[in-house]
Amino acid sequence: MNKNVMIVLAGGFVVAILVAVLVQASLGGKKVDDKGPKIQVLVAAKDLALGTELEPADIKWQTWPGEKAFAGAIVRKEEQNAEEALKGRLIQKVSSGQPMLSSYVFKEGKGNVVAAMLDKGMRAVSIPVKAETMAGGFVVPGDFVDVILTYKVSVDREQKSAETDSFVKSNVSETILKKVKVLAVDQEASRAEDKAKIARTVTLAVDTVGAEKVALASNMGDLTLSLRGIGDDEDENPDSMTTDVEVSRAMQNISRISNGGSGSGPVKIYSGATVTEVRPRGAQNDNSFENETGTESEPTTTDNNEPIEGGQ
Repeated sequence: MNKNVMIVLAGGFVVAILVAVLVQASLGGKKVDDKGPKIQVLVAAKDLALGTELEPADIKWQTWPGEKAFAGAIVRKEEQNAEEALKGRLIQKVSSGQPMLSSYVFKEGKGNVVAAMLDKGMRAVSIPVKAETMAGGFVVPGDFVDVILTYKVSVDREQKSAETDSFVKSNVSETILKKVKVLAVDQEASRAEDKAKIARTVTLAVDTVGAEKVALASNMGDLTLSLRGIGDDEDENPDSMTTDVEVSRAMQNISRISNGGSGSGPVKIYSGATVTEVRPRGAQNDNSFENETGTESEPTTTDNNEPIEGGQ
């Protein structure tokens, strides 16, 4: 091998040794390790989308070098659970493993509280109210209500008949929305006090169809909120509707007299794609109605109170 090449190789080897010695000296002869103090920092357990309401499975504690702690880090205190450290709805998306900050969630008093409370696909609509249309003021944010529309029915003279008169004269009440969540009462989106409050507006969370119904119903007549009990998810009468003839015994008697003292034929009620036949009962002392959905009438009786076979 060429002598010059040997000299160059030997010189390079010596230089490498000198560099290693200098590096070791600059580190003070200490080895680099990661045995320093540790902390636990709150991080995202998975990718979280904007608007996510934080659940226990969404966040977790992760071990973090104490000397590398950063401003705003949520550090675990003793045996604190992750869900206790941060709650609320995200105002930005977060990637899996990314440290969580308190500024990532909506805080009351900052931003639009109602928008932050809406689930995906839901809309907020407000309706004017007063004491008698909001359960005496006992409707508060977080409650669930049914929305009742009361309006006047207009029947053309050509369509008006004994049958229509036996069902309705002019006024109808019907439930147009059920189990609707109350987002805010006036400008308050949280229950501040336990006592009743008379408000001017109530804001409800509805889907797009519900928003259209409320907008239209507001122009058709009066809206009333019927307060549901806590945990009441039952719906015993899905097509709930009441007319003035059903409420007034006087109107029922007038209808019977107009029809010669007998019940009239069935009246068809159109509600969207649903058609229901309703007819007044023929008994002279009976003040209610029956329909084809399964409500049975009491047997019709003669003047001697003997049942007529077949109930007619």
